[in-house]
Amino acid sequence: MTLGGWIRGTQVVTGAIMQDYDERSAKVLRQPALVRFMQSKIDAISPELRGEPLVKDVSEQLGEIQKLVSFPPGRAPTVDEVRKVNEAVDKVMTEIESKELPK
Repeated sequence: MTLGGWIRGTQVVTGAIMQDYDERSAKVLRQPALVRFMQSKIDAISPELRGEPLVKDVSEQLGEIQKLVSFPPGRAPTVDEVRKVNEAVDKVMTEIESKELPK
């Protein structure tokens, strides 16, 4: 639930930033520690569940998202970088919404 909420929230925030770009607002996207925390939660689940296709895909995509939100402190991402974050979280959300969760 937490992961899905963060992904959805990031999707909304990046969309809003792209519509009305502002460097100060864009800086809120720098969240590598939060992505690492969520990845650690995925790593802590049972190997069986971690092996599920959806969980594996989301875990891999989190690694890519972490790179995108790891820009240097004090520097705002460009509009293009915000767009890349938005596209990455859109992809994850679409995947989550289109697949059945493991039982």
